[in-house]
Amino acid sequence: MIFKGFVPDVVTYNCLINGCCKTNRIGRALELFDDMSKRGCVPNRITYNSFIRYYSAVNEVVRAIVMLRMMQEKGHGVPTSSSYTTIIHTLCEVGRLDVAVGFMVELTEGGSILREYTYRLVCNALESVGKMDLLHEKMCRHVEMAFRIGLHE
Repeated sequence: MIFKGFVPDVVTYNCLINGCCKTNRIGRALELFDDMSKRGCVPNRITYNSFIRYYSAVNEVVRAIVMLRMMQEKGHGVPTSSSYTTIIHTLCEVGRLDVAVGFMVELTEGGSILREYTYRLVCNALESVGKMDLLHEKMCRHVEMAFRIGLHE
């Protein structure tokens, strides 16, 4: 790209990284991510969400969490419901319900509203293993109220 007189910006990198992640070319996506940083182009939430979605889809949830934490630590964006949702879903799928609840709490305490489907998924998973006590009653009331008045994303 550079050799043809075109200097990529964050939008260009995001498109390329997202395309690589969606076609399981994670190695190339990571190369682009490194190149982006070397060229002084700052990644944003969209950049990180591409990696979070990819790692969640291939059940590498620890790597998805690393990307989420990297975004937060470097100040490259504020995670939203979209950032957390795939991680929470994957944690439920692999039976890490305690960690899923922790991310659910972190999301809501950060001021975002949990998606109703995700909330129900976590509740159903907890109920199926008899661990509903992991959810705090206050948070449940808060989330349920948001759903009733239509504040969810």
